[in-house]
Amino acid sequence: MITAQRARQGLAAAAITGLVVVPLTLMTGARMLRRLGHWLEPAGSHRLHPPSAQQQPKPSQTPAEDFVGQLTPSWQASSLGNPALGRYPLCWQTLPRTPWDLAIHDGQLYVGLGNSSNDGLTANAGPVPLFAYDIATDHWKQAATLPEEEISRFSTRGSELWIAGADARGSWRWGNLYRRSSADGQWRQERLLPQFIHVHDLAWHGNELVVVGNVPDAVATGPKQERHGSALGRASDGGGHWLVHRLNGWRATALLPVDDQLFAVQALPGPAQRRWLSAGERLQAFTAVQQWLPDGSWRPRPDLTAAVLLPGINAPGMRSVWMERATPSGQAVAWIASIGPWKSERPQRAAFLASRFSPAAPDVQQVALPSGEQAMDLYPTEEGWLLLSSEKLASGQWLNRIRAITVSGLMKGEQMPSPKPWVSFETPAAAWSLAGDRQRLFVGLGHPPFQQEPSPNHCPAGAKLSGTVLEFRLR
Repeated sequence: MITAQRARQGLAAAAITGLVVVPLTLMTGARMLRRLGHWLEPAGSHRLHPPSAQQQPKPSQTPAEDFVGQLTPSWQASSLGNPALGRYPLCWQTLPRTPWDLAIHDGQLYVGLGNSSNDGLTANAGPVPLFAYDIATDHWKQAATLPEEEISRFSTRGSELWIAGADARGSWRWGNLYRRSSADGQWRQERLLPQFIHVHDLAWHGNELVVVGNVPDAVATGPKQERHGSALGRASDGGGHWLVHRLNGWRATALLPVDDQLFAVQALPGPAQRRWLSAGERLQAFTAVQQWLPDGSWRPRPDLTAAVLLPGINAPGMRSVWMERATPSGQAVAWIASIGPWKSERPQRAAFLASRFSPAAPDVQQVALPSGEQAMDLYPTEEGWLLLSSEKLASGQWLNRIRAITVSGLMKGEQMPSPKPWVSFETPAAAWSLAGDRQRLFVGLGHPPFQQEPSPNHCPAGAKLSGTVLEFRLR
């Protein structure tokens, strides 16, 4: 009897074990198959299918006079609506609704949305919609859906509009670029970049397409999960085949074309990043800037220090800096640096201009802005740039200004005097992005810079306006 009972218990235990082991084995096998599939994933160029009718935006248009105040008298404002609300409808989803960049191409105004951060309530907010506004017909549409967490930067070359894949969804086997040609009006995903996790900027130099970003195997030593870092890629066939140059830093963030030369810039490390680089034995060999050479190689430029790149900034070599929005005009280039805090100084966004990076006499200047005013975006003009800035007022409103900066205004010295604002206006949300010309401007409103996301239980004033696109015209 005891033997039979034990036998039954043994059979029951075996059955239970089998029920547990089989699913676990299947789950483990599925994970292995996914990893194998990611590793074996072929490179390719794919047409992005147009979204369905149900995905098309139906933005409500709150009259601009309801929330735009203190507008320069010679201008009039109108609201084009908030297309992002359909994808990110909750009030506190201010980050993914933010229009990080705007671009005009073939009569369409394109808006870059999403959130590629790994932290916070709206972390990794993809797949992200690509919305376009038809300027002639006053109509919004969703042009495509990108398998990315964020669209942070558009680049135009002739009849093509390009998007750098800021944070691809899926495997790290290949990184993404996206392009639209005026010839066929189709968006394509160019999944050809070897192992790029992030692509932060792209540019053309001669016949070469160049990108900067981050790969998982930048260095060969240290724990595997800590080997990721900066990388530069170049292709001489329009992006079909790539050569990748790995660096010691964390991220390569911007490409600066200056005086017929091209320079790649890495994120400048603050205290935490310096400790991380030091632990991986990378800090000693870290060089912020690399220069493209005619033979296609990259040369470190240790003379282009943080102090040279960031004139007028206190402790430039000790605080974290993310350089972005590199915008060429003629032989000069402008960019915005997001600068971390230092002692009693709060983080800030500042604009810089450069006309020369020669070793003997580099010419870099900061655009002087009033204290508390944040440089938000740059847009090229024939004479130089339009600079968008935003400042938080004691009332809680944001005072936004657009200034015209000319290349001819570049002078010797650390700072370029702040030009008088060309257009100014107040809104409950910060102005983030700019596109247009001297007759017609488009501005995107978004999440306040350097502020935490709102909680689901609290909807601050102006939060619902994140994602709104404004149009300004001369009267």
